Amino acid sequence: MSVSPPLETDVTSGMLLKDAAYTAAGHVYYELSNYLSFNEWFHGSLSIEISNGHPNMRIIRRKVALLLGQWISEIKGDTRKLVYRALVALLQDNDIAVRLAACSSLCYLFQESSFSELDLFECLPTCWTMCFKLTEDVQEFDSKVQVLNFISVLLEHVGDKVIPFASQLSQFFQKIWDESAGESLLQIQLLTALRTFVSSLGYQSPLSYHMLMPILQSGVNVDSPDALNLLEDSVLLWEATLSNAPSIVSQLMDLFPYLVGIVNRSFDHLEVGVNIVEDYTIFGGSEFLKSHGTSLANVLDTIVGNVNDKGLLTTLPVIDLLIQLFPQEAPPLISSALQKLIFISLSRDDEHNPSRTTVRASSGAILARLLVMNTNFSAQLLSEPALLANIQQSGISLKDNLLLSLVDMWIDKVDNATAIQQKEYAMALSVVLTLQIPQVIDKLDDILSVCTTVIIGGREVKTEDDSSGDITSSSWLGNDNS
Repeated sequence: MSVSPPLETDVTSGMLLKDAAYTAAGHVYYELSNYLSFNEWFHGSLSIEISNGHPNMRIIRRKVALLLGQWISEIKGDTRKLVYRALVALLQDNDIAVRLAACSSLCYLFQESSFSELDLFECLPTCWTMCFKLTEDVQEFDSKVQVLNFISVLLEHVGDKVIPFASQLSQFFQKIWDESAGESLLQIQLLTALRTFVSSLGYQSPLSYHMLMPILQSGVNVDSPDALNLLEDSVLLWEATLSNAPSIVSQLMDLFPYLVGIVNRSFDHLEVGVNIVEDYTIFGGSEFLKSHGTSLANVLDTIVGNVNDKGLLTTLPVIDLLIQLFPQEAPPLISSALQKLIFISLSRDDEHNPSRTTVRASSGAILARLLVMNTNFSAQLLSEPALLANIQQSGISLKDNLLLSLVDMWIDKVDNATAIQQKEYAMALSVVLTLQIPQVIDKLDDILSVCTTVIIGGREVKTEDDSSGDITSSSWLGNDNS
């Protein structure tokens, strides 16, 4: 620093030496902070150097901009606000390398734990304007990604303060998307930024739909040229769009059939896909069932029977939800998936396999709910000759009929069920008592035990540790043994 004063403007060996020394200081900031006070350094030299606008000083301005991001842990008190302002000022520098360096360091500052959002809000209009200009000026791929990262960081922190800039940001995203055709890595960054943008807009997200919907439609189409690279981030953006939508507009509703292609292609996005089905089910209502019942049935039928236990446990709550919301309309649509649940419930392949036991208990609970909420359809489903023949061919032993086999399963698995599932079992067993089936009298003791225990509210759920032990009648009582 002594051989190159802060106000120097000539490119001398001293300036280049200082440039190299600042680079080194950035790399060893942690050790160097024990010997050098950042506050004194900033006020005595760095702040003067970055405000020196001489073209030759761009070498040092760029290095100081990077240095401020590296020394972030040492920037404290009132100095922090001065650093924010200095870096935002550098976003307006004439040299593009200086602006990119400022952009990089602002990312670090805004992500730091002691960051003040009030300071950000003050400089927000300038940040947006300079970001838009920077994206027009940069040509290199890495530079574009760097600016996009900065925009994503801004979006994460501003929340609904982004709404006044929604139109400008939509135009910006549209322009960058159009210009990045064929550059999958850049478009992945864009999709990530769009997800943050939509979440920040919240219920005002329809302000972006004119830009968002064509991008979404292209991204979730498995037949599009870039599907291999863009599908994962597009599906996440789809979920975020649904989560923040105030209502499902026709453009959003029309996207659902694309989920069929996604699920048929692979189960890589199963969890997000199930969340999307849940959003449409709750949000779209009966209109969704009428418009896309066939696609919904296709999705669930593809999943059930083709995924492992973890995948089934992810999917079963959505099937349960459909029966809760649409007990009359949904079951006929998803009868194929429900038949597979009967197979799963009656198969006795869960010995020493806790996850399989949970799947059987959950499948049985859905069938129990179905019996309670749509008894007529349950009777129709359980009397399907083809279903009965397939189950017998698979080697599953049946008692008298499918319903009585399910009754045995509910009684057998009640200790492995959750509290809610136990109630579903008990209600289904109560319905069975009204069906005037003679053989039920033989199971009356067990049925009444389950039902009365649920009323008392005391049946214990087995854990993996004690699942091998017998549950005696004393364990069915409440904790106070009443």
